[in-house]
Amino acid sequence: MTTGSGLAGRRVGITADRRWRADVLENLGAEVLHGPTLRTVDLSRDDALQRATRDLIATPPDHLVASTGMGMNMWFEAAASWNLADPLRAALGESTVIARGAKAYSALRRAGLDVAWQAPAETMEEVVAFLMAQGIGSARVAVQLFDPTGHPSTAALAAACRELVEVPVYRWLMPLDVGPATRLIEAACDRALDAVTFTSQPAVHHLFRIAAELGRGGELREACNTSLRPVCVGPVCAEAARAEGITNPSWPDPPRLAAMIRLVAAELSPARGLGAGPRDGRS
Repeated sequence: MTTGSGLAGRRVGITADRRWRADVLENLGAEVLHGPTLRTVDLSRDDALQRATRDLIATPPDHLVASTGMGMNMWFEAAASWNLADPLRAALGESTVIARGAKAYSALRRAGLDVAWQAPAETMEEVVAFLMAQGIGSARVAVQLFDPTGHPSTAALAAACRELVEVPVYRWLMPLDVGPATRLIEAACDRALDAVTFTSQPAVHHLFRIAAELGRGGELREACNTSLRPVCVGPVCAEAARAEGITNPSWPDPPRLAAMIRLVAAELSPARGLGAGPRDGRS
C-alpha cells in the first residue's frame, strides 16, 4: 500500500500476539500500540495430539469438525513430521467433514479433504446444531478444538454423540509479560487510543482480565463504549466483546484479517471522523 497520512494522529491498539498487518496502518500514518493479551502455545509436539491422531487413523470418525484453519494446518504439519499425514488424510476422507468457517474450509481443501458443510456465521453453535440435526447419537465425532481450555460447544458435542475425540493442537494463554497490554489499557482508559483490534475471543477476555487486575476494568469498558472503537475480526470474536460489556463492536464482512484492517482505516478516516456514524458491526 502506498505510504500516506490519511490516519495521521490516530493511535490503534493491537491485542494479537503478533503485529498482524500493523504495517498497513502505519503506512497510512497511524501509530500502532502493540499490547498482546495472549500467547499461542503450540501443542503439536505433545503426546496427546499424536495419540489422538493415531486413534483416528485406526478408527476413523463418522464426523470431523475443523474449527480453525491454523489448527488444521498445524495438525497436518505435525502428522507429516510423524510420517502420518497420508494415513490421517485417508482416515478423515471417510468422514463427513464440517468446517466452522472459511479459514478452516480452506485448510481442509488444501489437505485434500472434501467439506460437506460450512457454518454460515462461522460459529461452533451452528456446528453443534447442524450435527444434532443429522442425528449423531451413535456417531464417533472428532473435533479440532476451538478452545482447549473448554469451549461450551465441546461439552455439547460430547453430550450429543456416542464418542467425542478431542484434537488439541494449540492453546491460548496469558502473555508472559503483561507490560505491553498494560500500556495499551492505560492508553485506552486515558482516551489516548482511537481503536483497538481483536483477532480472537481469548484476546478480548484476557484484555479485560488484565484490566480488572489493574483496577481499570470499568474504565476500559466505558472507553470501548464511548471514545474508542473496538474492532473484531468477525462475529464470533464480537460475541466475546459483548460478553465483556462492549455494547457495539464492529467487524468486517467477510470476517477476515485484511478486511478488519480496512475497516479500522475506514472507521478512523478523516472523512468519517471518530464518533461519526453508526457502529453496527457490518460497516
